[in-house]
Formats: sequence, structure tokens, C-alpha cells
Amino acid sequence: MDLEKLAKTVDSRTILVSIAAANHEIGTLQPIKEAVKIVKEKNPVALFHTDCSDAYCKTPINVKDLGVDLMTLSGYKVLGPRGVGVLYVKDGVAVDKLLEGQFGTQRLWPGVENTPLIMGFVKASELAYQNLEENISHMRKLRDALIDGILRIPATLLNGPRGEKRVSDNVNISVLHCEGEAMTIELSLNGIYISSGSACTRRLLQPSHVITAIGRKYEEAHGSILMKVTRYHTLEDIEYVLQVMPNAIGRLRKISRGIE
Repeated sequence: MDLEKLAKTVDSRTILVSIAAANHEIGTLQPIKEAVKIVKEKNPVALFHTDCSDAYCKTPINVKDLGVDLMTLSGYKVLGPRGVGVLYVKDGVAVDKLLEGQFGTQRLWPGVENTPLIMGFVKASELAYQNLEENISHMRKLRDALIDGILRIPATLLNGPRGEKRVSDNVNISVLHCEGEAMTIELSLNGIYISSGSACTRRLLQPSHVITAIGRKYEEAHGSILMKVTRYHTLEDIEYVLQVMPNAIGRLRKISRGIE
């Protein structure tokens, strides 16, 4: 994120700034704390929201240290149940109801909470926070090993930054002369499940706007694949993926372009 551009954009008319803490496609960690400071200096009454779904339990997060007014989290991103999330609202921040109706147990919408999903999210968070630093370090090692191994395959490009500027679980690679959707099928036949671009836009069959925004060409974006590691994966898992991928990519290249 360009902090200078943010500073020039925010003015007295700004009511809300919303920035994802980690990009869900290429794993870029954004300087949220610095961004909050800029926004509040330019307009103290503007609210700052961050979506921490892809950063939660994968990089250290302290909501008070960040200084945000609103934060959202998602259950399935931490191996919890789907269909449940969290909205953090800072004391003093007024949030209007989403729906009107009979008053239940909370004020944003009518009805009662889905207790099983909530407790599932709580348990998933508890498990993720056990040995959190060790878990993050483990995922970083797996992430880097996977990135380095794939990049040894000719005509491959890493999308996004390296090191601590990248969230610990994210691997996004563009494989030239291959179509991302074809790779998802080819690798699934070997028990390896990946995503072609963003899960939010994969049905559009268009190149990811995130990948093209960082300067990748149309065909490079179409060959991008997204892989995620977890604290439960092992180096043996990574070695298996790196054993399978060269042959899978070689086969697809031969079919599509006649490239060995």
C-alpha cells in the first residue's frame, strides 16, 4: 500500500477507510498501524476498518496496538467452521443495525446467535493460539521451502513479497505456459489441492486484478496458482508436492504449447 497516496486521499469528507491486513491472494502484509496514524492525523473522526481474516493466527495481531475502530475475522480461515465470523467494534464506535426485527441477544440484527458455530470458532482460535509463535515460524519455513522449490522449475514467477512482508501461510506462483484451472485438476489427481487465483473470482474466468495490478501480464495472471500451508503440514508434505509438480507442469506445457 502506498502510504503517501493514502495521505493525499484522506480529507475532511472521509468517513471510513477499510484495508485488508493481508492480501488474500498474494499474502502482502499491509502497514495497518502506520495507515491508522495517517488517517487519524488527517481526519480524527474518520473510522478505520481492517479485515484481518487472512492475517489472524498467521502473524501477531494486537487490535489495541493497531488502533483500528473495526476489525473483521473469519472462522474457516483458522480451520474453524464456515459461516461464522467476528466483528470487533471499538468502545464508543456506533454501528447501525444491519436488519430490523425482533430483538434477540445482540443489537446488530434480530434473532439469536448460532452457538455451535461460535464455539467452533472459539475452539479453533484457542488451538491456533497454542504455541502461536512456534506455529507461525513453522508455517514460514514450509512456505519458503515450497516457494523456493517451485521457483526451481523453469518459467515460474513469485507473486508478492518474500520474508516477513508476506503472511506466513501464503504461496502464489505464476507458471508460464500453463493455465491455472488445468493445474488445479492435474494436481488434484495426485491428492494436491490448490486454487487458481482468488476463490472469490475464480468463476469469472478472468485474470486476477490483484496479479495484473502488480505488473503481471494477462497470460502470467492466468497461470497463477494459490497454495496455503497450515501448522499441521510437514516438510514431508512439501517434498511430496515438489516431487509431483515438475512432471505435472511439464505434461500441461507439452499439451498446451508443445513445450518440454
